[in-house]
Amino acid sequence: MIHELRTYTLRPNKADEFLKLTRKVGFEIRTKHSKCLGYWTTEIGDLNQAVHLWEYENFAHRTQTRAALAEDKEWEKKFVSLARKCHIRQESAVLIPSDVWPFAPGSGNGIYELRYYRLYPGKVGEWLEIFGKGLPARAKYSKPVGVWSSELGGLNMVYHMWGYADLQARADIRKLAMADPTWTETVKGLGPLMLEMNSKILIPTSFSPMR
Repeated sequence: MIHELRTYTLRPNKADEFLKLTRKVGFEIRTKHSKCLGYWTTEIGDLNQAVHLWEYENFAHRTQTRAALAEDKEWEKKFVSLARKCHIRQESAVLIPSDVWPFAPGSGNGIYELRYYRLYPGKVGEWLEIFGKGLPARAKYSKPVGVWSSELGGLNMVYHMWGYADLQARADIRKLAMADPTWTETVKGLGPLMLEMNSKILIPTSFSPMR
């Protein structure tokens, strides 16, 4: 199983237009070809972005899906030709779900936090091992939706996603977690392996499967 994380940065005056077009036209056509796991907009971090996560059985399945989309005249005429006018740029990363925590689509969450870290080359395996050992301590307070490493796109990257009721719930849970000595030691062990850390707060769209 592989997941593709796609991030579209939208023109500020076209963001609502793009989301309306996606909701009314594009999403139904696109999901005939492969499974969408979640579709969000950014609330904190880089703004005016649509972030969506797609699932494929393997790379061959993704290749077949992209080929089918290219041949789908309805997709091109009714959606892509209009949607591209709303884009500033598009980014894609192919992610491998990690064995340290099984992917568990969230539900009942008002917000999601996507955290993504760039590591020193060759440190992804070590980072995941340390993170995985400490994760049961962190999961006492809230459980992750998924943990991934990057395969294509930005390399030497790890990603993890968390669901929360709202920003205050996030703050309260993280305060509890950071007071846990096991998790604190885990975080200390992870720090020297990382070059940079990033986070986005995501709001599920009305049509997102993960809400």
